[in-house]
Amino acid sequence: MTQPTFTLLAPSHIFFFSGPWIQFGALVILDRPRFVELKLLSARSPPGDCTARPALFQAFCAACVLLRDIRKDTLQILNHPSSHLHDRNLPYVQKIPAWPPISGMNSELEFQISAVAFQDQPWLNENRFLYTAETKDRTVVVKFTRQYCPKLHSFCAEQGHAPKLLGYGTVPGRWKVVVMELIKAGDIARHASEYWAKWSDDITKLVEGFHDQGWVHGDLRLANFIISGEQPDEMMLLDFDWGGECGKVFYPTSVLNDELVDKTVEDLRITKEHDTRVLTSALELLRPKYRGK
Repeated sequence: MTQPTFTLLAPSHIFFFSGPWIQFGALVILDRPRFVELKLLSARSPPGDCTARPALFQAFCAACVLLRDIRKDTLQILNHPSSHLHDRNLPYVQKIPAWPPISGMNSELEFQISAVAFQDQPWLNENRFLYTAETKDRTVVVKFTRQYCPKLHSFCAEQGHAPKLLGYGTVPGRWKVVVMELIKAGDIARHASEYWAKWSDDITKLVEGFHDQGWVHGDLRLANFIISGEQPDEMMLLDFDWGGECGKVFYPTSVLNDELVDKTVEDLRITKEHDTRVLTSALELLRPKYRGK
């Protein structure tokens, strides 16, 4: 006997029935198809208790509105197809709060995401949500991440050692959206013999500076440093996802890159000592490889 097969289109609204329980859900596509739980309600109430009925009524009404909107959006896309997009659909986020925040003002940064960023780079990980976008006066990089430390990013940018932070906000789903200036990266290998000593001194002072402010970075591997093609003597730091206040931020998992693993420490708390150890290793990787020492 053959098993029945089911085909689901995304986006779609889904109902599951199990005994007295009704599960409301949705199928959406982010980086891959994902099922999102919306609401779990019981259709059964004790005798004389009608409190479940209004909640069920409201849930079904909301489901009808959602189905209507899905149909409306689908028809709009079919009738007005967009241009071909490379590799994946692009997020439909067009504005977030501008950085730095100003008390009493709700300044917003508007932008239009145009493409997946750095598609020609071998280091690009498809699970890192990086895009290029256009504002009214420049091309920028837009990053979507689960956690971020904008204050640490801003501190490093003020010292000239990180891309300028232009916008930061949170969108539904608790995604953090980071908008920063686009840096056209230069070739570290080509310039290391001339600038290694300056890079080492600048970055060491930078890390000591934000350590003095009570912050840690968490991932000072060589992969998170770039130089500008226009100013190769200036090294910049990237990826502030794991940064934050010392003693209050932790690695999200114990499965880490070998360069980050400290077998003498079981705690996942990110410390200044950890930053220093990883940075020293990164700078030493540059020294023998490019300076012949």
